[in-house]
Amino acid sequence: MGNYISASEVKQYSNVTYQDLGFSSESEYETFLDSLINQVERTIDNYCRVPSGFFKAGGLSFTEIHDWNDGIIQTRYHPIIELVRVELDLAGINQPANWTEISSTYYYAKNEYGIIKIVGKSPGHVENSVRITYTAGYSAVPEDIKTAALTLAKNMLKSMMFSDEIRIGDLTIEPQIPQEVFTAEVKTILAQYKRRLASAQ
Repeated sequence: MGNYISASEVKQYSNVTYQDLGFSSESEYETFLDSLINQVERTIDNYCRVPSGFFKAGGLSFTEIHDWNDGIIQTRYHPIIELVRVELDLAGINQPANWTEISSTYYYAKNEYGIIKIVGKSPGHVENSVRITYTAGYSAVPEDIKTAALTLAKNMLKSMMFSDEIRIGDLTIEPQIPQEVFTAEVKTILAQYKRRLASAQ
C-alpha cells in the first residue's frame, strides 16, 4: 500500500538501522519496512473505521443509496472532496427504478461533515431513493495521520530491538502490531479521524 508514509521516512523518524535489527543489507531492511508500513496503515484504517487507503492523497470514491429524509442526506464518509452526482429514483413504489440525476442548483453540501441538503426536488418514494456518488478523504495525507503512522512504525521497530524474535535471512514474517506499541499518544492523534458508528434507532 505505502500511501501514508515511506520507508525512508520511517528510517529517518525512528533512527533504527538495518544493523540494529540484524538484517544483512539495506535492501532487505527496506523490503521488511514495506511490509511493516502496510500493517501500520491497516491498523490505522481499522482503528478509524474507514476503508483501506482512505487517508491517501486524493481519497476514495463511493456510491451510496440512502432513504429520503426530508432532503437531508448524511454520507457514510467525510470530508467530501468532490460531490460527483446526486440522483433521485422518480419511480413509484414497486415500479422499475428510474434514476434521474438532478442539477447542483437543487442541492448544497457541507463537505466537512458529509451532509447534503436537497431542495426543490423529491423522489417517487422514500426507501432507497437517493443515490450519491462522491469522493471522500483528503487531497493530501493529513500530517496527523503521517505522525501516527511514523510513531507506530517507530514503536514497532524499537520493540523489535529488544525482542528475541527477529526475522533474518530468507524467512519473511509479516510484522504484527502489539498492543503496547499502539499507545495512548497514537490514539490521541487519531481521535479526530475515528469514524463514529451510527447509534441504534
